Amino acid sequence: MEGFTPWPDEFAQEYRRAGFWLDRTITEVMDESFAKYAVRTALITSGGRELTYGELGNLVTRLALHLVTLGLRKHDRLILQMPNIPEVVITYLAALKAGAIPIMALFAHREAEISYFAELSQARAVAVAAEWRGFDYQEMVSHVQAKNPQLETVLVAGGDPRNGSRSIDAMLEDPIENRVGADELPRPDPSLPAVLLLSGGTTGIPKLIPRTHNDYVYNFLCNADVCKLDEDTISLIAIPQEHNFAVACPGLKGVLSTGGCEVLSDNPGPEAMMELIARYRVTHCVAVPTMIVGMLNHPNRSQYDLSSLEVILTGGSKLSPEIAVRIEPELGCDVQQVLGMAEGPLYWTRRDDPVEVRLHTQGRPQSPGDEFKVVDPFTGEEAPRGEVGELWCRGPHIIRGYYRAPEHNAKAFTEDGFYKSGDLVRLHPSGNIVVEGRIKDCINRGGEKISAEEVENHIVAHPAVINCAYVAMPDPLLGERACVYVIPRPGSTITLQSLNEFLLGERKIAKFKLPERLELVDAFPLTAVGKVNKNALRQTIADKITQERKSA
Repeated sequence: MEGFTPWPDEFAQEYRRAGFWLDRTITEVMDESFAKYAVRTALITSGGRELTYGELGNLVTRLALHLVTLGLRKHDRLILQMPNIPEVVITYLAALKAGAIPIMALFAHREAEISYFAELSQARAVAVAAEWRGFDYQEMVSHVQAKNPQLETVLVAGGDPRNGSRSIDAMLEDPIENRVGADELPRPDPSLPAVLLLSGGTTGIPKLIPRTHNDYVYNFLCNADVCKLDEDTISLIAIPQEHNFAVACPGLKGVLSTGGCEVLSDNPGPEAMMELIARYRVTHCVAVPTMIVGMLNHPNRSQYDLSSLEVILTGGSKLSPEIAVRIEPELGCDVQQVLGMAEGPLYWTRRDDPVEVRLHTQGRPQSPGDEFKVVDPFTGEEAPRGEVGELWCRGPHIIRGYYRAPEHNAKAFTEDGFYKSGDLVRLHPSGNIVVEGRIKDCINRGGEKISAEEVENHIVAHPAVINCAYVAMPDPLLGERACVYVIPRPGSTITLQSLNEFLLGERKIAKFKLPERLELVDAFPLTAVGKVNKNALRQTIADKITQERKSA
């Protein structure tokens, strides 16, 4: 497939020999579950709709047959952009069953991003919600189509289709399987891309990440095993379903492969999540750290019965140790941390790890086929054990290149196939890794490099701080200085002086790492996947400084 970088033959053969790659499609694994667990509940939405495995499987097949009848061909790209409604699950699995390659856009994306994905991938179809929270997605798609005439098919859920669009709701009500046989559905090559995920980060438009059937099936089966999912698992997903964490780590497919149930929420707020945990007796909760902080600090938490909750699976950004130690005594459950990327690397703590390892590290590779090293990003040499360096990795579910991005691939991958993650880590004595920040999340204060995450971990230990974000602000003399945004505890008082006295006296950090400006806020701007949007914070403080200088 043009634009796709395959694994070298010797690696592919080894991954098959080791049993990592099964040469099965995602659809084949899902169909096996639909048959095996037919009468069990597979999906519950926050609106109260419930689908059994048998019902979900039938709807997936029905929509897949409609897609093929509409002219969608094997390996055609389909942009999927929906909120957390049942149709996002059905359409995703149906696109795979029709042999198409879904592009997993987030519902927060707008015309610029969707147009870019359509042009880069030459997508022939797009599936959207008609409207969500006041935004008209059909109107947006009409503008995207004007720039991308190959985008012929528009599928719409939850509203009346316009401008030649097709209603997903109507197709799901039409039993086409009584007229068209399942032999019309093609079987893709498991070694070719099944899904195009989006790269993380907050700078620029995301790159497209090609995940094959082989590597993605292994990804979610291995992940389900590491997270100990089974038929009794009830997993809450309140982050966007199209996100890698929510779809396969272990996500939707990990849950369905083991006979469990996914509770899909369209509201990531802490009270909405706790209400669903209590109502459906959720056992596993997928949450980024900001969501965990929201539950821990919610004034009404005691009103909800969270006793069913066994574990919180957390990733997306680093969970600070000061927050991690509160989870078991205050929420009554375990925590599994993961350093995961849509490019494939997955480093999990295990629930039987010692407490120190579970709370203070971000895990080790989930697969015995994974290789990694910690490298000095400036010299390319491996860093001495225990010292900070960039994480480089390769393995049976780690891509070898972004889709149609040869120039970026030359920078992001080594000649022998290691992915340069951009994460600064150090090796813990246990063999796990500890995340120390991002290469791009360092503040360069007159030549002194400061890891933002390191300082944030100290700041959130202050009794008056709920959460913080430590970012660079421009400085004409040093280039950059540090500004910290703080969400204070209600009724608490904190000043820059008192904070720095705490950091020097109690936490004993180096003086050059102290924040030089304090901004008190009620909340942080977030990216589409719930991470603190540090780009927005950096821009806000830069604009504020510029305005202050003009007014001086």
